[in-house]
Amino acid sequence: MASTALIVGLTLCLQVPPPTSAEAAAGELERAARAISTREADALRALAAKLETKGENKAAERVRGLLPKPTRGTATRFAPLLDVVEPRSGLASPSVEAGWEAELHAIRSAAGEDLFELAKKAAEAVPPQMARADRLLRETLARLPDHAETRRLLGYVRHEGGWARPFAVRQLNDGYVSHPTYGWVPVDWITHLELGELPAPAVRGRSTTWLPAAEADRLRSDWSNPWRISTEHFQIQSDAPLAEAIQFGRRLEDFYGLFFSQCADLIGENLPLARRFRNTSLTGDGAYRPHQVLYFADNADYVHRIRIDTGADLSGTLGYYDPPKPGKGGRSTAYFFRDADGRLPVEATLYHEVSHQLLFESAGPNAFTKNVGAYWVFEGLGTYFETVVRESDDSLEVGGLVGPRLEAAIGALRAGQMTPLGEFLQLDQSGFNRPDRIHVHYQQAMALALFLMQADEGAYREPFLDYARDAYRGRIKRSSGRSLEDRLGVPVGEIERRFKAFYTRRTAG
Repeated sequence: MASTALIVGLTLCLQVPPPTSAEAAAGELERAARAISTREADALRALAAKLETKGENKAAERVRGLLPKPTRGTATRFAPLLDVVEPRSGLASPSVEAGWEAELHAIRSAAGEDLFELAKKAAEAVPPQMARADRLLRETLARLPDHAETRRLLGYVRHEGGWARPFAVRQLNDGYVSHPTYGWVPVDWITHLELGELPAPAVRGRSTTWLPAAEADRLRSDWSNPWRISTEHFQIQSDAPLAEAIQFGRRLEDFYGLFFSQCADLIGENLPLARRFRNTSLTGDGAYRPHQVLYFADNADYVHRIRIDTGADLSGTLGYYDPPKPGKGGRSTAYFFRDADGRLPVEATLYHEVSHQLLFESAGPNAFTKNVGAYWVFEGLGTYFETVVRESDDSLEVGGLVGPRLEAAIGALRAGQMTPLGEFLQLDQSGFNRPDRIHVHYQQAMALALFLMQADEGAYREPFLDYARDAYRGRIKRSSGRSLEDRLGVPVGEIERRFKAFYTRRTAG
């Protein structure tokens, strides 16, 4: 028995091809990033310890606060960037603390410069590793908020001594201000908002009528006069209360940043960051054609509107998005409703459907129906983004073992209800959506995508997204196109074994 096991083990080892040059480059970049992080953390701990010996405990606490924060198990942390960054004052005049503040600045600056250089290497790799470049640039900004080239690459422009997104600059130049509850509004709204008033629906030829907020929201609950909200990347119409619709729009914008950071390598050359790396004179973003979103106050209006727009009865759905057809302008509407007591949290449905919208409206022409199998990839990515959770500091986490669908997936895995992986990977759209299996297939797609994005500290993420990019373009065939096994470098049986072990280790007991 022992000799047989040894032969099987050797056979599996021989089936694994050596790392490709791209995989080797990715490994080198990851090791370099960890080395930078380790050097910085060691220096910060040493500085904090020195401060404590001097009795400067508050200063030591501030230094330790800059150490990496733990995430939720397998999750990845993402901090949305501000629209407007005010000018930063320099170090305070010399005082008791000035010496340690200067030392802290030196530690952070050195790490920031090293991370920036590594980001450039990631962008120049063959193929480019844009998700890694994006992450490294954001880490650079956390240490060097005024790093001009990093700001340019991430889409900022100079504004009044600080930095701002071009959309924010346009709003400010047009006389708008950012209100904490109601978003970008004309400056002359502020007095009314503080009095609890909102504008009534406009009537041609009449000046604005101001009403108590509840009454104005009631008048907008009729879809002949919905609220219309423009954010940097979305055009939203809603019959929900304005404050809630504005919050919905903010969640969309934060998710936009997360999606393009996590899926940069899936979007490829269409990625704004990739364009700015290619063109060093490019600043900010040009005119952006917004994604169209309808947000309904209740399910009845949602179902009614979809029936009018599509002719379909989608009363059992939680959200709906159908990619634009070729030649139809590259934009299609996403539909959502306020489902406060629903099967999934409202945010989970939002992030799922909008991930489809951003992918199919940003990655160029799709041909996913030409694949042999591989349909699971798209629902896998959609359900993967259902794991997005907002933390108390307004950062986001994605890829944690959270949410009712993943809980059901782990239960199905334990019960042996999932389709064998080799068969699952070959399912086309009709096979995936088979009525008697669709729920388990969604669960399996979610669990598999999360495994490939998060397991072993993201070791499978880049080859998986490379596979997803080819699936998007319809390049997965029986006799051509590299399979998922080829890209991961292990046979499908070994992928399945690791997939199951990943969840077994984290849910045992």
